[in-house]
Amino acid sequence: MNDAGRRAMAEGRALRARVPDALMRLGVRHPGRVLAVWLLVCVAAVPGITRLRVDTSTDSVLDRRHPAWQIYQASQDRFGGDEIIVVALTGERPFDPRVLRKIRQLSDQIEGLEGVRRVDSVATVPVVHVDEAGDLELFAPLERAPEESAALSRHVESRLAHDRIAPRSLVSSDGRTFAINVVLDRGLEARHASLLDALHALVDPAQGILSGVPVFRVAANVRTSEEILLYAPLTGLLIVAFLIAIFRSAWAVVLGTVPGIVGSWLFLAAMGYTGAPLSITTMVLPTIILALGCAYSMHLLAAASSPGSVVGRDADRSRALEKVLEAVTLPVALSGLTTVVGFVSITAVRIDAVRSTGGYGALGVLVVTAAVLTLLPAGLSWRPLPSATPRGFRWTRERLAPSLVAGVKRRHGMTLMLWTAITLLAAGGLTRLEVETDATRWLPPGHPVRDSYESIRSALSGISPVNVVVEAPDSRSVLEPATLRAIDGLAGHLESQPEVGRALSIADPLRQLHGGFEADPSQPLPGSRALAEQYLLLLESLEQLDDLIDGTRSAANVVLRADDNSSARLVRIADQASAWWATNGPSDHTVVTTGIMYEFARAEDEIAYGQLRGLSIALAVISALLFAIFRWPRLALVSLIPNVIPLVLIFGAMGLFGAPLDAGTVLIGTLALGVAVDDTIHIATGYYQRVLAGASADAGLLHTFEVVLPPIVCSTAMIFAAFCVLGLSEFTITRNLGLLTAGIMLLCLLADATLLAALLVRLPERALRTTVPNGSSGSAT
Repeated sequence: MNDAGRRAMAEGRALRARVPDALMRLGVRHPGRVLAVWLLVCVAAVPGITRLRVDTSTDSVLDRRHPAWQIYQASQDRFGGDEIIVVALTGERPFDPRVLRKIRQLSDQIEGLEGVRRVDSVATVPVVHVDEAGDLELFAPLERAPEESAALSRHVESRLAHDRIAPRSLVSSDGRTFAINVVLDRGLEARHASLLDALHALVDPAQGILSGVPVFRVAANVRTSEEILLYAPLTGLLIVAFLIAIFRSAWAVVLGTVPGIVGSWLFLAAMGYTGAPLSITTMVLPTIILALGCAYSMHLLAAASSPGSVVGRDADRSRALEKVLEAVTLPVALSGLTTVVGFVSITAVRIDAVRSTGGYGALGVLVVTAAVLTLLPAGLSWRPLPSATPRGFRWTRERLAPSLVAGVKRRHGMTLMLWTAITLLAAGGLTRLEVETDATRWLPPGHPVRDSYESIRSALSGISPVNVVVEAPDSRSVLEPATLRAIDGLAGHLESQPEVGRALSIADPLRQLHGGFEADPSQPLPGSRALAEQYLLLLESLEQLDDLIDGTRSAANVVLRADDNSSARLVRIADQASAWWATNGPSDHTVVTTGIMYEFARAEDEIAYGQLRGLSIALAVISALLFAIFRWPRLALVSLIPNVIPLVLIFGAMGLFGAPLDAGTVLIGTLALGVAVDDTIHIATGYYQRVLAGASADAGLLHTFEVVLPPIVCSTAMIFAAFCVLGLSEFTITRNLGLLTAGIMLLCLLADATLLAALLVRLPERALRTTVPNGSSGSAT
């Protein structure tokens, strides 16, 4: 053997990692022991599986680590819980007596339900009214109403004529729709499903509808639980069908699916042991881990069934199997490592449920990689695959690979220019990409929960409570005239915003009462703190006042009903409140926006922006890994480009078409980068090894494509199909994640087959062959 050959062999050994090779040889040489160890580990995981809890509550994505969460809790201590369920009934005509009677009946019935703190309706909320004699009247419109239909309608209409509280909160502007606002007790979220069942039993016969944050929460929980049981088995069946179609062997199906099953089994057991529930974010992990296990297994199965392999015919079958598997152990190990990096980057978000997705996803990938490198070789050693060439491999090897290499060779300049032009076009869309999540749109149009929400929002106002808390400095009161005027002005300003359907403040009952006593139809504010205090004493029987001002009079609450639930719009409301107060309110008072929907909006933005931070971290770490593998920055950069550009194309297209980046779709960045770089590693390492061994760039690329392209195409098709299964979901956040990730998988395959190839053949061969020191024995893993 000449010096060049010996140097190429030494460099080939340097590129192969010792650990992956050692794991593979362990499985080949000691299959019985390896199988026994994995079986014992899986058996030991059984208690963890039995302890696993399923908690698909949307509350799991709330950002409880941020100080704003403590502000929200403090506001509930002061003003009570802000979660409501809105019951709406619509009549055939304004102030329909049939509807009014039903409102009275349902209000009485709902008040007795467990978990209900208060019921607000025209049957329970007193109207602040001063009669002609100057006497204060505090009773609900239906409280002393006549029974005769026409008189009943006139009475209620008259009582509400000058009321500042009821419009668009308890009654629509046209008088046809009436609401029962069911205010819930705090800390009883686990009982909301049973409460909704009881409400439906009362309301449905009256042809009423329900909406509210708890309604969406329960609907999301139910749908998520159903999808966990539906899509994981569907993914499994799809993968089984793929493996049977490709390898035509039941044994190949077993070997291809077992690593993913083991990976899912063990990470779920770890969740059970640590007490982490299977949540709305971690529910996608079993599908992902199963798909990744099959994708990694595909490379070993393809190598074990490659044409001309001596597996099953050589006297030393174990050594022959080791020889064919050595070519793929390092790329598979590195693929697993980069995917782990993608999952770990998700932990950049401080929300526990999202961190669990990253942490347990990374654990699942580590287990899958270890199983592929040990369990699968043990199975192949114990029972080889049939010698038939996998279906589609020959066509990919003999037709597709030569055509791609010939096309790249003839038109590599045009290929680079085309990709550059498309990328620049998509990059323009990045500037228009918005980060925005609207939980009310997680369910599709036509779904009864979403339709009810739209109907109530249209007739009355939104169902999403937002609280703007104004706090006076020490020893000061929010009832001072200047502060009270500012609170009233703030409420009016916010109600004029398109995102806000209704705004109520302590100024409303005070204006109504003072206007009545003064016989002033403009209903001015009281002119002194002392007078405002006296009015509140007259109104102390109104429980609803506790929502608007605290007992010490040091803080007031402007209660908003948001018409637009998108996270960007809710955050905009907070910005509007702060900006208005900074210009018009007393400078020594503070204004803070909070509320359950604001907390959801803030958490969704934290997920989105946290994932963008995580994507940056993943890019940096994966770049470092590629440099460690190839030890040449130019080659590392060439390997990274085909994985970054598809992300630019997807995100840019979303910006161009006005699709926002939300809490679900933002996950595609880190997940897709970790998964898609797998194909790049297989192509780049194969090309690198062949050029180091003396092949020309064209020959090295052709040989690499002939060996690597068949399993890459099949594994990409498998992952594509697995994520497309998620695209069947009714849950928008799951569907978008599935479809966009499937799309980016195809883009990455196309980029690897054309752009990566065009970049590789432009690398100077001489420089490539001098990147690894002669005879080096370093390892990449």
